[in-house]
Amino acid sequence: MSATPILLAAPGLAQEAELVALLGQRGASLTITRRCVDALDLMAAAGEGVARVAVVSARLPRLTRDTIGRLAALGITVVGLAASDADADATVLRNLDIPLVTMAPPDESGRDDLNVTVAALARLVVDPRPSSLEYSGGRSTQAVREIVKAPGRLVAVWGPVGAPGRTTVAVGLADEWARNRTPALLVDADTVGGGAVAAHLGVLDEVSGIVVACRHADTGRLDPPALAAAARTVHGDLRVLTGIPRAERWAELRPAALTRLWQAGRNTSGVMVVDAGFSLERDEEIVSDARVPRRAAATLTALAAADMIVAVGSADPVGMERLVHALGDLRRAFPETPVRVIVNRVRRSALGPDATGQIRETLRRHVGIGDAVCVPEDREACDAALRAGGTLAEVAPRSQVRNALRELVTEWTWPAPLDIAA
Repeated sequence: MSATPILLAAPGLAQEAELVALLGQRGASLTITRRCVDALDLMAAAGEGVARVAVVSARLPRLTRDTIGRLAALGITVVGLAASDADADATVLRNLDIPLVTMAPPDESGRDDLNVTVAALARLVVDPRPSSLEYSGGRSTQAVREIVKAPGRLVAVWGPVGAPGRTTVAVGLADEWARNRTPALLVDADTVGGGAVAAHLGVLDEVSGIVVACRHADTGRLDPPALAAAARTVHGDLRVLTGIPRAERWAELRPAALTRLWQAGRNTSGVMVVDAGFSLERDEEIVSDARVPRRAAATLTALAAADMIVAVGSADPVGMERLVHALGDLRRAFPETPVRVIVNRVRRSALGPDATGQIRETLRRHVGIGDAVCVPEDREACDAALRAGGTLAEVAPRSQVRNALRELVTEWTWPAPLDIAA
């Protein structure tokens, strides 16, 4: 039986040279067709079609989730390789969604048993299904086990085009949860208009928190400490992951990294509040390719991961029409996700003396929603908070807007999925 050709990309592995020598022996079940020094070298070799299997280490330069996706698109089976004493490397490989084989426990001489390692690699090459993976050694096995935690909540604040007050609502909800002794992480994920949360909170941050977090996610190194380091503390239990400073930097937020970010947020205690953009557009030609950047990826992935979507509309004739149409689009895109509706800036001057009654009747008649939350207009309080770079609770604690959001958080329930009337 001929040996199976593989690409070896394992720089930084202490016994790489010995592993190469072992695989070069006569009768070996695996044979190395190319040794790669970084991810670019690996991609070039994969494109030549000289092997269908790549063995990589966590310390391979430029190795990212995008690399793994591109290799998979080329039909390359990727196998991760970590030393028995490198628990951190094993975690990185797992976070990159790579099938993982650890080095065997040390032999009598105190060195990793490479013969056992090669045997495990050979089994993976023959049957790369996750169920066929074999983990050797107590420490390494423990390192790659999933840590089961009580998941946190992810609330995506979304609304139609027209600036209905999404950021004001997102900041207010996160702040009230934090003041209610629930750790809150506020994430600015608006890739259309650019980040506004930092300006609302008076946070001066030269580096975008969400970009940093996505870079960690892309390299498999987004864990709770890394997520905490990327965020800025506003006060007490409120932290913020600042957005992109300019809208043209949207391509730095790739779908796979964003998905990992939302997973990381849900694996921490408390609630993650995502200030999302308005667009639900999907490019049908590329929507199946998670490696391709998409302008609406931050919004779409956040809504897909959310435990609840807070849909924000503006209380005026144009805003209500937009909200009604947008809720229909939302229901078709995410039929299983519960939705709460907030109608913002309710005032008599725009809808007449019974503005609240008109809003609820419109939503009940057109989309079958009877429990929308109506937030009164309080421009003076909102302007004061924005001018001071603080929250409503800090600047205008008795404002009507703050009271409405605080009451909503205090009485919060997680409803059934939105049922839009036909």
